Amino acid sequence: MQTKQMSSRIGMRRIALGIVVALGLRHRSAVSRWAQLAVVVASFAAAVSVVQGQSFTDPGFENYEVSSGGFVKPVSGPWMFSNDAGVVEPYASNSSTGALYTWSAMFSAPEGQQYASTYAAIDTIRQAVSFDTAGDYVISVYAAAPAGSVTIPTVGTLTLEDGEFTFTVGNTAIGSLHTVPTGSGWDSYSAVFSIGDPGSYTLGVRNTKTASYFINYDAFAIQPVPEPTTFQLVLAFGAVAAGVKAARGWRR
Repeated sequence: MQTKQMSSRIGMRRIALGIVVALGLRHRSAVSRWAQLAVVVASFAAAVSVVQGQSFTDPGFENYEVSSGGFVKPVSGPWMFSNDAGVVEPYASNSSTGALYTWSAMFSAPEGQQYASTYAAIDTIRQAVSFDTAGDYVISVYAAAPAGSVTIPTVGTLTLEDGEFTFTVGNTAIGSLHTVPTGSGWDSYSAVFSIGDPGSYTLGVRNTKTASYFINYDAFAIQPVPEPTTFQLVLAFGAVAAGVKAARGWRR
């Protein structure tokens, strides 16, 4: 927790330093006023990045080579895929070449061009994420589930149902069980979890329902849950106010 508090203090000092420098420029030329606002914005952005400090690598699955309408099951890269889980690039109807090779790419991606496709229970998508600070965090993802049916060789044609999944830390489910209705477009799902000690943790999703369904995933994200931060909010609003004041000065 001391590390987290130190990161927060560093971030707030950057905001405060930006405001001080910016205010010192306010009586100078219009060019200096541009510099004033730039310093505030840059300081605030730097502080936010320090406070957050962790993220997924390739959260939208864009770094995997997939042909248009295709499906791949990566064996390298930051993400780990199990069973039918893989990466697709639209457009592809509900498709299958056999057990463990079943996919769907009927939606446009909400982020980039590609996303992950999963079919039925036990499919998982996971990644090791490094956390510099202990505390509470929110994991989120966009998910969608196509309607219709899928024909799996040697199995038959199956009607798709609603999908279900949970977020996971390690092998432990976190948050609520999420239902993704069949035929639903992209929607955001999230769960809160706690990190007790800095280190590397494996985060992701796991399909839970034993039935025939697809769930597509895209745009994974992690955000810290803010602690009581009245002082931080005051400084943040102060930075914004300084920027607004500078902008008004340019119009005079």
